[in-house]
Amino acid sequence: MTIDRESLVRIFDALGQKLGKPTTICVIGSSPGIVLGQPERQSSDIDVWRQRSAYDETELRRACQELGLLFDPKGELDPDAIYLQVVQPGIVKLPVDFQVEILGQFGVLTVAMPAPALLSAAKLVRGDARDIEDVAWWVKERALQMDEIRVAIGSLPDLSQREAASENIVLVELIVAGERRLT
Repeated sequence: MTIDRESLVRIFDALGQKLGKPTTICVIGSSPGIVLGQPERQSSDIDVWRQRSAYDETELRRACQELGLLFDPKGELDPDAIYLQVVQPGIVKLPVDFQVEILGQFGVLTVAMPAPALLSAAKLVRGDARDIEDVAWWVKERALQMDEIRVAIGSLPDLSQREAASENIVLVELIVAGERRLT
């Protein structure tokens, strides 16, 4: 099962009603684009960057379970499962202290995201086709300049990630340039 914009907003609304105290989650991955209306973008998970989130784990786990969402599952997953995945520094490494943007307030739940340039830089580290499309969407949606993304790439704490993202930004430049020629 996948989450589209309508489903994701419903999940945030429901979590905001179930939680007993103010909670902040910082979402990364595809969720920010989905919430902001990226066309045809869906996912089966909600990636939460732990270091910039503020929540009581027991309470958030309980709220997720009451809503039928898996909380930070490990191992094999049912393909129809929808889950909230807690992401710690590892494969993904973001700067310790980065600017966040509030995506919405849903009852007591505040949903934030990294600035679009940093989110784009992180997507360029992996650089698969979907990530490149996501970054191209952010460039158009927020009128991001490539130099803003390059600055964000420079802020990534891991050298190999900075190198990978720097190589992959060329793919976004090609897409954006091609789309400009068509308009």
